[in-house]
Amino acid sequence: MSKTLLVIPHYRDTARLAPFLGELCRTLPPHFSILISDDGSGEDELVRLRALVSSMRGKAASGGATVLDPHLCPHNTGKGGAVMRGWAQGAGYSLLAFVDADGAVSAKEILRAERHMRSESGRSDALFGSRVKMLGRSITRTPLRHVIGRVFATLVSTVAGLNAYDTQCGVKILSQEAFRKIQMHMKSVGFAFDVELCLLLLKNHCSIQEFPIDWTDIDGSKVRLLRDSVSMAIEVFKIRRRVSSIHQ
Repeated sequence: MSKTLLVIPHYRDTARLAPFLGELCRTLPPHFSILISDDGSGEDELVRLRALVSSMRGKAASGGATVLDPHLCPHNTGKGGAVMRGWAQGAGYSLLAFVDADGAVSAKEILRAERHMRSESGRSDALFGSRVKMLGRSITRTPLRHVIGRVFATLVSTVAGLNAYDTQCGVKILSQEAFRKIQMHMKSVGFAFDVELCLLLLKNHCSIQEFPIDWTDIDGSKVRLLRDSVSMAIEVFKIRRRVSSIHQ
């Protein structure tokens, strides 16, 4: 079977990452490789991260996913930069994925999404996880976070001109071919990079499917929806103008 590279963007998050990485190692099959892309966490955190990776390799079940050496950046740039640097290491992988380090999306859901994308019914250039409240899916969020999240998602989609339910969900999968089409044009390195990714894929006539996933909010998020909404909207507007100016 062709291989999948799963990138986990990381910034001083080893405590939350540890149980999730263990779950990934126990659940994902051998065609998966896991790459932690560190975003300038600093030497003390890197000591803990290296120890965690070493520990996981020692406990890894035979026939399970491979945990690669972390990819390290000396400076903090943002989540999008960490994901893109990780994906850039993915030569030889047919699918490139990322998932947030907090475990809000379980290893079983990542595997279900990846299998769907490989299936005939789910074949596309990209899969975006989507936190849709619907029969058969479990979305665990406080009512306030759900409402604020929907307002935030609507704001982003409106400013970007995207007919998307949820651009910001922390799990996405791309084909290697789709990544090559957009890699040189990706400029956003922060939390708005998902929007630029989506716009660039559409600009390059790539097919995107939104895939309903189970989600459980985890404490410790680095995004504050109310605080970050205005700055995010401004950044999204700039991204839309930048992508619109690209001539093919």
